[in-house]
Amino acid sequence: MRYICRILKALFLCQRRAARAVPLVLLWAASGCDSGPQVAPVSGVVFVDGEPLAGAAINTQPFGGANDKSGVGSFGKTNSEGRYTLELVDPPMAGAIVGEHRVTITPEFYSQNAGRDYDVDDEDVPVGETPRAPPWPIQYVDGSLKLTVPPNGTEEADFNLLVKP
Repeated sequence: MRYICRILKALFLCQRRAARAVPLVLLWAASGCDSGPQVAPVSGVVFVDGEPLAGAAINTQPFGGANDKSGVGSFGKTNSEGRYTLELVDPPMAGAIVGEHRVTITPEFYSQNAGRDYDVDDEDVPVGETPRAPPWPIQYVDGSLKLTVPPNGTEEADFNLLVKP
């Protein structure tokens, strides 16, 4: 009989401890489970005048909310076929935050040689002269481009940019 009383007493104490722990667990679940903004995979192709743009930097920044800041941006770089995949800046992971984004697209030749003369092997350039980096429309680097990242992501975040008049 004494043994049964000890077991019953131990069970009672365990139940009281468990009952006291339940509110703490609920509080933790309600406040500590925020995983941050939703991130979805994003990829696409950048074309300039119908041709794939290789080596371009793609940067996105989500916008909205009271302070016009709703999360960290994403970045990517186009391959030789103009294809890119976005990666979140922080924490580093594939994708972009779901919602509206401002986008900048900067070609490699522009970012490396903006406003400077550079050397190319071009038969049309007179000897002793070096061409300047081709003009890149301001609307492609000032955040005028927009991208909507859907909750399930997209593989069709394509940009068809026009440079030639």
